[in-house]
Amino acid sequence: MIPMFLANAAIALNMQWSRLTVRAPFIKALRDVEASQGALLRQIMRENADADFGRSHGFASITTFDAYRARVPVSTYDTLETHVLAQQSGTPALTAEPPVYYARTSGTTGRYKDIPLTRHGVAQIGHVQKQLALSLWQQTGFFEGVVMGFSSPGYEGYLPNGIPYGSTSGATYQSLSPILESKFGIPREAFSLDDVEAKYEVYALTALARDQVSGLVTVNPSSLLKVCTMIEDQREGLLRAILNGDDSALRAGSKALLPTLRKALSPARAAVLTALLEDSTAPATPALLWPRLTTLVTWTGGSCGIALDRLKALLPETIKVVEMGYASSEFIGTANIDVDRSRCLPLLTDNVYEFVAKEDWERGSGAFLGLHEIQPGAEYYVFITNRSGLYRYDINDVVRATEGLHGCPGLAFVRKGKGVTNITGEKLSEDQVIAAVSATLEASGTPAESFMALADEQAAHYRLYLELPSTVDLSGKATEIDQQLRNRNGEYDDKRASGRLHPVTVARLRGGAGAALKAKRVADGVRETQYKPPVLAYWSEWEAWLNEWVESA
Repeated sequence: MIPMFLANAAIALNMQWSRLTVRAPFIKALRDVEASQGALLRQIMRENADADFGRSHGFASITTFDAYRARVPVSTYDTLETHVLAQQSGTPALTAEPPVYYARTSGTTGRYKDIPLTRHGVAQIGHVQKQLALSLWQQTGFFEGVVMGFSSPGYEGYLPNGIPYGSTSGATYQSLSPILESKFGIPREAFSLDDVEAKYEVYALTALARDQVSGLVTVNPSSLLKVCTMIEDQREGLLRAILNGDDSALRAGSKALLPTLRKALSPARAAVLTALLEDSTAPATPALLWPRLTTLVTWTGGSCGIALDRLKALLPETIKVVEMGYASSEFIGTANIDVDRSRCLPLLTDNVYEFVAKEDWERGSGAFLGLHEIQPGAEYYVFITNRSGLYRYDINDVVRATEGLHGCPGLAFVRKGKGVTNITGEKLSEDQVIAAVSATLEASGTPAESFMALADEQAAHYRLYLELPSTVDLSGKATEIDQQLRNRNGEYDDKRASGRLHPVTVARLRGGAGAALKAKRVADGVRETQYKPPVLAYWSEWEAWLNEWVESA
């Protein structure tokens, strides 16, 4: 292992190089958004004019956005799938340059999709990773000690043509330079374990063994929350394993990696863990486990905010929580270039962005806007064109234009476009539900382990299910949450006032409901690292499952 001071010195040199070769050209491109986006569009048209898709849509003569929008329709995976499959068989269907990797979606909204990445797409992942690393190095203590980063495997398998596929988060980890990877404390082999529980045992054992953790990074805060919970629930078996090599309480996958993890255990750390083993009443808090921790990097938006609220209650207030940036399985949308102000800027030299105002798109109308035309504070649906074969691709995400730099707006993820329910015109959104429940429970000081709001179309009201300890009184919560929703959604308030919507009802879920749902979705094929708890849906979709978990009166 590289000594810490040498690794830090090497990282400092690496960051200075990234400042010159990655950050400086990016800042230059921000100064003229329209010109930068136009140049990228023309480059994509030139590169792919001879691909099947390019020939059929006249790429060779497209030089303006107006011409592009006139000739190329909005696409989805369904409309591009035949081209994706043709490309896998060797035909230059979408791009003249063949893909070298496929990002397989997590399947949270249906069957998996294989999103092609050319070498330019893979290079973009490294570009984003370098941007975020530079910001963390400049503005936090993230790299001062050891980093714990959770990831899916970079390579999950190979298509019949021999090209690998995997997750975007795994590909991001694969893109790390050897210098940066030397900082990461979790063995890479852990990410490829098929047994999810064994994988988390490795995470928990790493958390116990490493006493110099300064940075945590996970796309989903629920992953880190599970590590903390596992350490408390299985502390004796985990402590005996890391201290004495007693692996009798471990699963097969984590047993194999235990010798590697034990090598990181220092005498001082062993003394701390021995005290925990001898005193079962002493809490194994994050402050005790990670005394040097300065920074947590994760997704903070959408339904990830639920787990993050619970996680923050465990972490010291001094920990800086950094937004990882807007990304999906299909593409990476922003880079966080200023973590103090959470300034996440679009990758305008990698993606061509188009937007339609949220209300207009949901009405089936509206003009397409360029990146230079959107307004701070407004919400939009986003459409992407890139060098890997996505053309005017509907991501089905709602984003908000935020504070930017040099005239280029920032972007923040708000919710999936499908994260909206509608009984009688209220169009309640996932973020409104999260805000209403969080504001109501804040006074109790106990965030929910999980919760779901379900639109009951037959009864014309919303059913809210909260996984809360029995010590938390639910009386009055329905009225409070209902009022919070009325405050946040004018149409909901109007429908409630007119009687078209009836009041919210609240019921308690038995302990473990959220964990059981997550286990079910992972077993169904959703990647654990990309799992997002369903917050807002329809009662008819979840009635059978919830009847097993609702606490009886």
